[in-house]
Amino acid sequence: MLLCVCVIFSCENGMSSMDKRSVELIKIDYFLNEAADKNQEKIRRYYALDSASFYVNSLKVSRYDTFKRYYLHAIAKEYSDLKIRDSIFSINHKTLKLSAKTNDSIGLAKSNYNLGLYHLRGDKLDSAYSYLYTSEELYDNLNKIKEAGKSALVMAITQKNKKDYVGSEASSVKAIRLFEKVDDQEQSIASAYNNLGLVSRLLGKYDEAIDYYITAQDYRKKLDDNKILLAGSLNNIGITYKDKGEYNKAIDYYKQGLGYDSLPIRSPRTYARLLDNLAYASYKSGRGEVFPDLFLKALSIRDSINDRLGYVTSNKHIAEVYAEKGDSVTALTYAKAAYNKAKEITYNDGILESLELLMVLESPQKGISYGQEYISLNSKLYYQEKIFQDQSARIRFETDQLEVAKNKATETSRRLIIIFSISVIAFLIGYILLQRRNNRKELEYQEGQQKANEEIFNLMLAQQGKLEEGKHLAKQRISEELHDGILSRLFGLRLSLDSLNNKHGKDVEVLRSSYIDQLKDLGQEIRKISHDLNNETFTQDTLYPDVLKKLLKDQFEAQKVTYDFLYDHTINWDLITNSKKVHIYRIIQECLMNINKHANAKHITVTFKSQDDTVQLTIEDDGIGMDTTKAKSGIGMKNIKSRVAQIAGSYKIISKMNLGTQIQISFN
Repeated sequence: MLLCVCVIFSCENGMSSMDKRSVELIKIDYFLNEAADKNQEKIRRYYALDSASFYVNSLKVSRYDTFKRYYLHAIAKEYSDLKIRDSIFSINHKTLKLSAKTNDSIGLAKSNYNLGLYHLRGDKLDSAYSYLYTSEELYDNLNKIKEAGKSALVMAITQKNKKDYVGSEASSVKAIRLFEKVDDQEQSIASAYNNLGLVSRLLGKYDEAIDYYITAQDYRKKLDDNKILLAGSLNNIGITYKDKGEYNKAIDYYKQGLGYDSLPIRSPRTYARLLDNLAYASYKSGRGEVFPDLFLKALSIRDSINDRLGYVTSNKHIAEVYAEKGDSVTALTYAKAAYNKAKEITYNDGILESLELLMVLESPQKGISYGQEYISLNSKLYYQEKIFQDQSARIRFETDQLEVAKNKATETSRRLIIIFSISVIAFLIGYILLQRRNNRKELEYQEGQQKANEEIFNLMLAQQGKLEEGKHLAKQRISEELHDGILSRLFGLRLSLDSLNNKHGKDVEVLRSSYIDQLKDLGQEIRKISHDLNNETFTQDTLYPDVLKKLLKDQFEAQKVTYDFLYDHTINWDLITNSKKVHIYRIIQECLMNINKHANAKHITVTFKSQDDTVQLTIEDDGIGMDTTKAKSGIGMKNIKSRVAQIAGSYKIISKMNLGTQIQISFN
């Protein structure tokens, strides 16, 4: 600062242009030093960088291009440190153009690398690959081994994210070979082996993935302050064992990772990831006590630190477990939370996994809609991956062609350029035609898939009807055989035994009387079974009440809670649509869950009555009750209100403290 002040105030009004440029260079150095000072507030550093950029842009004379290029790289580095994305892109593009203008190969390589890293972080993988490939080629030609290794490593990560696994493996191996030629590159080598492990796991090569992860872990052990990196390696090994289905081994590695004391403070993201994976593996291994507390703890941490990808994973895991436990309502809530967040951040894998759950948990009509969305997104991602792989191959091909063209005479180069241009045009024409054909096939496939889904759904409905009809016919046949066959034979046997009356003796009489009584009892019992099987009340009308009875039994059989299920046999369930039946079932299910959680009830009564043209449903408990004027309306009550509205019904809640609760619902 003193030097800057001295220079400025010692300058005379008639100072030369060279003197003015020197002052600007001093100012740039001053503002860059201030921007690099991490003890300064971020806003002060940001303004210092803006000032430095202003003075760099004022260097118009070409002889200052070298200084300008150097300063732009420094400014871009500080913008990257402050995570100001727009400025990072703008500065690096300026540096790229300036390096090209001055034929600065190192500047070109560095600018391409920085732009590739920028696009990778922005999930623009096609652009990232193009810049990184150029950077790697330039560093290779300049024999910059460490820098070429970094470009290869970042390109390997880009290829892995784009599911070009073969290309990612090749780039990772190249990065490792380059880093091994340079000292103090343990962390970079570990990252390359870690990427190989990720690729192998995604390809289902679990044993190979574990070997790579262990190698990465060995390199990370050589580093200072390595606890967070080691925890990440242990988590990756655990995930691989989880994918193999060896949950106990996975649990051991997750616990090792959680054993680092400072992990929750230094890296809450890694800590939450390990917690969620531990909870999932523990549940899968049969340790149900971890649910739901450990899952919810991980979800809470991820939500608090805005770990959006982790938030999707936690909700998906919780939904999956609730679905396995049969609580489809709660499972649906978490599955929708995962789906909505995944769509918000365009996390395609999370969207697909959430859709798989929603297809099962939702009603058939919505399930078909989610299935169609799943097919559409999956097809779209598949075509994007194919295009990326084609682009990667084309970039390599074009680069090689240009390298050959440089080494040939002017006339030969001109001919090659013409041939190459024709090839590109032909390729583009062919590609456009192929793409149009593929798009047409995709549309035809989607239409066919939709039609197939509709046919499958209709077939399922028809099959269900046939199944119920078959049950009824089977019961009728059994009833007829019991009545017409077995009873006739028993009657004949009874007549034969009656003939013993012509014989004398006390033993004969006792025996005869005993047999006759037994045969009479058997006849009455078989007649009762026959009438029960053929009774008109055991028709399709009783199937829906049986489903509700089973719901009550499943909810309260294992608890010290008694229940009654009463219904009016005059209710014609055939007149009530399946959609309404589903809503009624879900309403009862939600009420029973609320009673279990909050009411502390000893007895529950569920009653259906037919009144005029309406059906009256009453759900009553003898629990602790509630003050309806102060009770909060949670998601459960909101669901009940929504479902009552969808069946065009009405409801009211009658409750007092310590006098139980009664929910009355009326619908047509």
